[in-house]
Amino acid sequence: MSNYINKLRNIPSRQKVGRKDGSSQRERKPLDSKLTFIPFPDQRWTFEEGSRICLNDSDVREIIRDERESVSVLSGLSQGLYHYQQYVWSINGKGYARFNGAIASLQDTILGRLVGMYEGLTDGVRVECQGDDFWINDINLRSLLKLYWRRPTEKARRYLMGLRDKLALILSRQRTSNRYDGIHLQACKLLGEISLAVEHLPPDAPYRLVSGERSA
Repeated sequence: MSNYINKLRNIPSRQKVGRKDGSSQRERKPLDSKLTFIPFPDQRWTFEEGSRICLNDSDVREIIRDERESVSVLSGLSQGLYHYQQYVWSINGKGYARFNGAIASLQDTILGRLVGMYEGLTDGVRVECQGDDFWINDINLRSLLKLYWRRPTEKARRYLMGLRDKLALILSRQRTSNRYDGIHLQACKLLGEISLAVEHLPPDAPYRLVSGERSA
């Protein structure tokens, strides 16, 4: 699997997979229960239990998460998913609702990451949003908040305050798309949660010299 990912990193993002009609280079055979698609010897796509799409036995959603920084890998996966779907359709039609839903969900995730990387180039702040998770430059704010409440420190508090400022920058952007509207709502929610968290002074917060109270 690692060899295949390395290949994706080193190829142009518009590399084609299979023939123009999306079919395998090999003779088509009836689909098995996993809807197996093998366009090349080092490429094996399957549809597993739980509506998971796998590439060489690795969950594609996990590959997307691990390769979130690589435009070439994400683009290659998107093209591979497209040709996989076209192959299944060419044999048994478009009636696989769970399969089609899984493909569409992965394509949406890939598109969101690619768009997020593009949009982030304008001001140095790259934003990604998936479910309740919200990343700023690869920092998962939701996870960071959970860690802070478990073990609050002044250093972590000031770090959160810096991320709060970045969120404020995101919220100041002009809305340009439906995707941004979704990110805007998540950012508003997180801004409130972070603001609440930084009001909680950790045990190691410094004291004010005059009043004896801890500094905010």
